[in-house]
This record gives sequence, structure tokens and C-alpha cells, in this order.
Amino acid sequence: MQRPDALGDRPQAIPVESPPPPGDVRGSGGRVVLDMGQASARLVSATPAAGWQVRVWEAAGWIRVDFTRGDGTTSSCFVTWNGHPPMVRTT
Repeated sequence: MQRPDALGDRPQAIPVESPPPPGDVRGSGGRVVLDMGQASARLVSATPAAGWQVRVWEAAGWIRVDFTRGDGTTSSCFVTWNGHPPMVRTT
């Protein structure tokens, strides 16, 4: 009976990045964390990346988070739930 080679014959674990939860939105400007329910959403946090600033608007049925950089670049996250489950759109 042959002994398995210490490196070659054993299965190797390959690290797999798990996808972020549905309420964790990452973009070039930063990270938005949302508490997503069946009929609404709530902003938990909006954290800008280095060199970016954040602005947040909230109203009944929607949330908008803009990350802006000094050169005029904007990265946005829109969450809407007007008569439907929350939907997230990024630009």
C-alpha cells in the first residue's frame, strides 16, 4: 500500500470568497450597509473610501447615498421600495 504524498495526493482547500449579504453594497466610492426587510429598507451605515465624501438622502419609499471625490466623480446607491420589495441600484 502506498502512502499518499504529503503535498500531491491530498485535496487542497481553496479559499472561496463568499458573496456579501444582500444589504452590503460596495462600490468605488465606499460601502453602504442596509437592513433589508420585505417591504422597506433602513440605512445602517455609509462609509466612504479614502479620498471620498458621502451624502445621504432618505424619504418614504427610498434612500439615496452618493459618494463624491474632489475631481467630480460620483458613485451612487439607490434603494427603492414603493409598492414592491426593496430594490438596490448602483451607478
